Amino acid sequence: MKNISPSLTKAAILLVISLGLFWFSGQFSPATLFEPFSPGWELWMSYANDLILPFAFYFFLWLGDRWLKTWQLQALLAFAIPALIEFGQALYPWISGSRFFADRYIGAFDPLDILMYVIGVGLAVIVEQLVFAKLFKFWQP
Repeated sequence: MKNISPSLTKAAILLVISLGLFWFSGQFSPATLFEPFSPGWELWMSYANDLILPFAFYFFLWLGDRWLKTWQLQALLAFAIPALIEFGQALYPWISGSRFFADRYIGAFDPLDILMYVIGVGLAVIVEQLVFAKLFKFWQP
């Protein structure tokens, strides 16, 4: 039996983590754990995806490690994209001036979302640097 290459193993691990978390964040119903509109439910609905998605995005970006050479650059990108979208939610009402979206929910700026992005990316860096680098010999941080 032929050995699997380390880069293929790493790609498989990265895909399972990132796509699994993307799927989980979209499919999981907080009502299975929390009473609807309870404090736990409200916290989950407000901040869980803001923590999970940047974490998953950081690992997804590792698939492009040929272009994004360092973990710092990947962490910056995993934080910057959701943060720019969040700032876009703050600026959109002033920039658009359109009445078309006036009666539709377009998102709301929440500074705590940015904190959740920082925590999510920070946790991903810790897992990657301290856990995977020690657990797998082929993992090069």
